[in-house]
Amino acid sequence: MEIVWRFLNPRGAIVAGAVLFCAIGQSRASANEPEIPGSGGFLFNFPTVASRHKHARALLENAMAYVAPTNGMIDPKSGYPFEGWNQDPKQGLFLRSFTQLTAIGQYMELLAEVAAGQADTPNLSREQALAGLARLVASLREDQRDPRLSAKGLLVNFLDLATGKRLGPLASDLDKPKVLETFGPEKGEAIWNALQAKGWIAPRNKGTEAAIERRADFGANHFDGPLAPYRDEAVKQKIMGLLDQRVLMLVFGDNANLSASAAKTIGALLRPEVKDKPDVVRLRGELEGFLDDQREGYARLYDAKAGLFDFGWNATRNRLFGWEDLQGNWKTGHMDYLVNEFRGPTTFVALRFGLPAEAIRNLGFKMKPYRTQDGRDVYVLAPWEGSAFQALGFGLSLGELKRPGWRRLLENMVEVEVDFATREKLPGFLSESYTGEGVQYTGAVGIPAITVSPRPRITDAASLYTLGAAYSIAPEPVERFLMANEPAIAKLLTNHGPWEGFNTTKQDAIRFQTSAHTLALVLGLIGTGSDNMARYLDFKGLSARLDEFFPAGERFDLLSDETQVFAWTAKEDVLRSTREPTAFHVQSDRARRFGIAFVAKGPKGIDLSGGTLTVRYRSAEPMGPALVALKPADQSAPSADLIAIEITTRFAATNGREAEIRVPLPATPGLARIKEVVITYEQAGKSIPVDFSITGLTIGKE
Repeated sequence: MEIVWRFLNPRGAIVAGAVLFCAIGQSRASANEPEIPGSGGFLFNFPTVASRHKHARALLENAMAYVAPTNGMIDPKSGYPFEGWNQDPKQGLFLRSFTQLTAIGQYMELLAEVAAGQADTPNLSREQALAGLARLVASLREDQRDPRLSAKGLLVNFLDLATGKRLGPLASDLDKPKVLETFGPEKGEAIWNALQAKGWIAPRNKGTEAAIERRADFGANHFDGPLAPYRDEAVKQKIMGLLDQRVLMLVFGDNANLSASAAKTIGALLRPEVKDKPDVVRLRGELEGFLDDQREGYARLYDAKAGLFDFGWNATRNRLFGWEDLQGNWKTGHMDYLVNEFRGPTTFVALRFGLPAEAIRNLGFKMKPYRTQDGRDVYVLAPWEGSAFQALGFGLSLGELKRPGWRRLLENMVEVEVDFATREKLPGFLSESYTGEGVQYTGAVGIPAITVSPRPRITDAASLYTLGAAYSIAPEPVERFLMANEPAIAKLLTNHGPWEGFNTTKQDAIRFQTSAHTLALVLGLIGTGSDNMARYLDFKGLSARLDEFFPAGERFDLLSDETQVFAWTAKEDVLRSTREPTAFHVQSDRARRFGIAFVAKGPKGIDLSGGTLTVRYRSAEPMGPALVALKPADQSAPSADLIAIEITTRFAATNGREAEIRVPLPATPGLARIKEVVITYEQAGKSIPVDFSITGLTIGKE
């Protein structure tokens, strides 16, 4: 079985690296398939989904078919969901040979929802769901105690199920000293060079180790070319033994997803309908024990010096995940960006295990404007890869919609996704997914205008799964979107749930399914994640501390006497500035770059968290893009390479009139102590005349 490794970089982007990613294949529904669930004739009950939202309900009904016992998507021994539907051994692709922590957690949540009466389906009875949940939780506890699969209470992020035994992932690194020790200096050096020439390893760290490249021609059946001299069975097996070691790779994000799912599962099992059942009480106890036993692992992954969580830990090598810098030195990776799918789970881990709020305070972020079809600028938190699932997550869990700043930002993101999809005739959103190009799976799928990464985006692969999270945020707009795209979406429905999405260039369905995506669609449409988490936090007495991670900001006038204001420009330019009681004016005949800084006089800065930044201005010339930087009063992690908090905006030519920009800000500790608000503009390659005034700069609640 070919195994490919990948891991998330600290910005939340998918890159080649360290998470077990086996096999991708294709499977088509046959012409003789039974009636497609969701097409009528079945009994479903979804009390949280409005009956008038017929298209959302139909999509949910069809997606629930994915976990029907007849479809065989659940490993009978462990109770875990397989990685995906597709299985094509002829191509060496095996999505039903492994599973991952995020999908396990999502399936656990769904089973609890069914058992608690929040998702009645003919595919799975409440009794079956409770029994399945008991089997899954028992496997989790067993695996957590297995030193081959867990360390300090945290699990390997992917589990190999192919042999009937649960195995950890294969190594992603090879140490050169180990090769030399096994074969002797001379032969070991020759084998090392042959592996490199074959393309199976990519040396790094000054040649002392290498990344293992598991390609299509990787494995014992491909000892040809540079490896032909070593095809003797005994030598070959020794080489493969070094390459195919099982290791303990513990990724923070995947474990955090699982932990948050465990809490939401407990919350679902605290519903009055089921909370007093003996089996349910026992399950809640096991899950609480599972979380308690993770405490040491999360403490190990919190870097107090950096004030951030480490990205992950290779317990076998006792080394934190990272990469080589330009000088060839190892650099530890951290969870350092706010706008990705781990925002909520990371916050939960800090909250549940009493870890410092600095882990959230030090998360940087960018904001960008998106120009809608009707000409408005809508401001959103910018995903590093532009992916909808980085912006929306797999679903909400921390009551974000009860917090005005977050509600506005999430609604803005749904508006942007719907607008772009409508404009480009996409029957879904752009998000990390299979693309319909062979077996390609990539994070480089997103809306270019809101992407932080400078690399090109794929914009013709529309997927369905983030419609679940979007529906939980803005049900009416998403229902209208589903209705408008009903003909295309109907073509994606099968008797085992919906395909990944649709490739508009090929005008064909993307015939892949993964458990994480399909289950995210289901859970998002049901939309009870935040309620379940709230029930859990109340049960644990943690609800009050949650506010520490969503601080409420203050109203503040940055043109008041409580700030110092000054402007600057390049040395060769001349900039004239004037401060008045209600305005700050800058003027230059020719300038390439200028800036205006508003500095709070108090040592603690000002609290911008969860408010709206309002900029009123006059400008003789259009200026865009311009940058608004929000700089903290203190650097709580001076050794860390923290990401700056910045808003990209654009100023229009106002013809002497006053214009206004309003930017909703997230409620987050990183905005609670802002010392400076700095506006800069640079005209690349040429100078322009400047006549620009800030006539109002305020922060406050809506």
